[in-house]
Amino acid sequence: MYLGAFGLLFVAASMLALIRRRQVHWATLRDALFLLALAATFVIQLVQGADIIAQPHNPAAVNTIAILVVVSFLIGIARSWELIGGPSMGLTKEVTELVRGHQHGADTHQQQQ
Repeated sequence: MYLGAFGLLFVAASMLALIRRRQVHWATLRDALFLLALAATFVIQLVQGADIIAQPHNPAAVNTIAILVVVSFLIGIARSWELIGGPSMGLTKEVTELVRGHQHGADTHQQQQ
């Protein structure tokens, strides 16, 4: 529950920093959307934490928080990878490259015949 409250404070401070800069770019919009999604995550954590305090034997609230923690961890890994400049390995990009490679191989095979 405390993590959700501190997280909301962090998001509020970050949003204020974005507003203060007054720069409207795609990256700024992307950051704002990320912060809004993060705020939603923290609100859900806060509500579920209060639910656990009110009903300690409620497994649904614990499961929701566990899922949020795992998703947050995976997003953190993805953001860290982006920060260090690792190669992009999105599912859409990989499938597109696979299809292009398959089409290129088929075209090469037809030209050889």
